Amino acid sequence: MFTGNQIWAARVLAGLSREDAAERAGISLEALGEIEAQGGATLSPDAAAARRLVEALDAAGVEFLGENGPGVRLRPVGVRDEGMRPENLNAENDG
Repeated sequence: MFTGNQIWAARVLAGLSREDAAERAGISLEALGEIEAQGGATLSPDAAAARRLVEALDAAGVEFLGENGPGVRLRPVGVRDEGMRPENLNAENDG
């Protein structure tokens, strides 16, 4: 899952104000503040507001990273690695 710090960093990286992020996610400013105030603590996977916020930030071009510790990075909006379809997998491209 994600931390409050990741949510804050993602929002800032995407150039969204608190108001814009809350509006895009369909949550209240109070809920956004509570999520970001969690700091380095892992957010509950059952938190619907946090899920909606992550989805809104993802749509704004933010990619959440889990490898080597939590982080975020910006990707061009609309660019998403969909991977390779199973029917296209073979021994030559197994890497």
